[in-house]
Amino acid sequence: MRRFLALLFVLALTATACGGESDNATETGIGDSTGDVGDEADPQSDEEPEPEEEPEPEEDPNPLDALRVPEDYPTIQEAVDAATPGDIVLIGAGVYNESVAVETDNIVIRGVDRQGVVLDGMHSEDLANGIIVFSNGVAVENLTVQNYFSNGVFFTGDYDSDFVLEGYRISHVTALNNRKYGIYAFNASYGLIENSYAAGHTDSGYYIGQCQPCRVLLTDNISEYNTLAYSGTNAGGELYIVNNEFRLNRIGVTPNTLSSEELAPQRGGVFAGNWIHSNGNPDTSKGGDIWELAYGVGMVLPGANENLVLRNLIEGNRNGGVAVSFLPDGDVFWQATDNQIRENVFTGNGIDIVMVQQAEGDGLGNCFADNDYETSRPADIETVLPCDGPQGDLSDMIGIEFFAPPAADENMPYEDVASPGADDQMSMVDPMTAPPVTADVIPEFDTFDLDAITVPSGG
Repeated sequence: MRRFLALLFVLALTATACGGESDNATETGIGDSTGDVGDEADPQSDEEPEPEEEPEPEEDPNPLDALRVPEDYPTIQEAVDAATPGDIVLIGAGVYNESVAVETDNIVIRGVDRQGVVLDGMHSEDLANGIIVFSNGVAVENLTVQNYFSNGVFFTGDYDSDFVLEGYRISHVTALNNRKYGIYAFNASYGLIENSYAAGHTDSGYYIGQCQPCRVLLTDNISEYNTLAYSGTNAGGELYIVNNEFRLNRIGVTPNTLSSEELAPQRGGVFAGNWIHSNGNPDTSKGGDIWELAYGVGMVLPGANENLVLRNLIEGNRNGGVAVSFLPDGDVFWQATDNQIRENVFTGNGIDIVMVQQAEGDGLGNCFADNDYETSRPADIETVLPCDGPQGDLSDMIGIEFFAPPAADENMPYEDVASPGADDQMSMVDPMTAPPVTADVIPEFDTFDLDAITVPSGG
């Protein structure tokens, strides 16, 4: 028995000498290869392994899930034809010699860069419009349309079937040297035109026609070097032309009535907070003969009715600031009635305010109040045609002298008209990632605040 216990004792010593550990060796720090008591634990048992570097996620080349041109479709038209409501067509930088027709509702057509994405019609008769839209709720943004035989961007309902297009938006678009109109909406309602630029057109940079009510907001745009800055035939009713700059055109702003379109007469527009200046520019192309009568006028209301002209800065227009006038139209004589010209600032115009006599001794409800002006015909027009009180004598029209428009051989072809402000226009923010917003709803009408609009500072 003693020999057995002795043998067990020897075996235990032998096991210790060979580095055997007790069950709690790790906790006590005992058990290195020498059998000594260690002051520190095994370094490999305490150190945490260095974490492996996470691979950087690959950037999504198409975060909007867009129909891309030219990556997915070689032409804009093919991408538009493939789109379904809610889609965005994203156009890469380049020049596209095509005319695009849109017949799908609620899509967005966007360029990746305003100056770098160019639809160019090359002045070809085969390419009438840069983009023509027949569908509701379509938005066009962040690109340039130039050199088309008719129009740059054109939203239109159906004239014959009385289909009124509902919902359109144009944002950060540049329209240059298209033969007729730059940005054109016809027989269409619920529209927003913003942050755009138009130059070099034989008719108008911006045109809104044949809508009543229009429910259109045209704001924060520039129009220069056109025959007309803005024209609106038979257009009115919740029509807001506000906070724009209309400069260096042949003629400025012209809401008007014509028999060539339905819904006559024009009525019910609001023109507020605009800077209308330096019109009467000879370095423009000539439109129709009828407009030559208004050459050099900042704003003319020919055959226009029930419009409010409010808190605009109207300065430096060669022949006149504002003129209210009749409009001869074949056998029809359209009169201007019930327009209010209020709280505007006039300076440096040929004549600040002109009321053309339309009926013997009758101002036809047109009135003038609280304007800052120096000259008018008739003189002291706010006393003669006040907005509150009886009207006076309209016969004092002597002394109006107008600068004549350029002679026929001095008119500039529209193809050669300058567009000095085009390169200064900003692109939209984050066109590659900004979520698309279709134009099926235009919320600006719910929050529009006319009282918040002030006279611009100019300069």
